[in-house]
Amino acid sequence: LIAKTEEVVEKDLLISEKEKLYVELKNILARQPGPEVAEQLSVYQSSLRNKTRQMKSMASELNMYQAQVNEFKYEIERLTRELQDVKRKYYEQKRREQLANEIAAEESAMGRGQAEQQLQAAQKATTRFAGGGFAIR
Repeated sequence: LIAKTEEVVEKDLLISEKEKLYVELKNILARQPGPEVAEQLSVYQSSLRNKTRQMKSMASELNMYQAQVNEFKYEIERLTRELQDVKRKYYEQKRREQLANEIAAEESAMGRGQAEQQLQAAQKATTRFAGGGFAIR
């Protein structure tokens, strides 16, 4: 009877150890990811690949646009220099024309001065009449 009791106690101890081991394994398995986590992980990976592809394409577009901006800046600088040249040439031409006109005006003023003197003398010599026939000298 004592041997049987000891045998039962040993078997109870084995059963309790097996139950503890079972509970530990159950807890470990509960912490392990299930199939839904694997699906979610694959969704995240595909989303990450798409976003990475989008980011690379946007980076290449950004580089292209920066190159265009640099080209446009260079074009603006070139056009600004060209405009300054045209303005300078225009104002030089205007100055030359103005000087030529002034010289021509001075030359004709000498000739006109004599003509104006003759005209004034002719006007003084003639009698003008104002509205009622009154003579004005």
